[in-house]
Amino acid sequence: MKFLVKATVNVDTMLEFGKKLQNNELDRSYIRGETYCTKDNPAVGYSIWEADSREEFEEKFAQWKQFYLYTETYEVISPGEAMKLLMADM
Repeated sequence: MKFLVKATVNVDTMLEFGKKLQNNELDRSYIRGETYCTKDNPAVGYSIWEADSREEFEEKFAQWKQFYLYTETYEVISPGEAMKLLMADM
């Protein structure tokens, strides 16, 4: 399963967050590719996470949540899978 995560970093904990990232204290193995931030609000970032289940994702994401003010998570599918679903509805 893949999840699109939109997160707004908490600037009050940003130094601690950065240190944990630099020291590899946060498990990044579930993140696919890079995290990208919006130009208009660089505190907002988007990343794709992959896990075997929603429960596994929630467990791995929990250690990251303390550094965010807000998060939104969406299960996502590939364009090919989306096309199949759209065609099935026609």
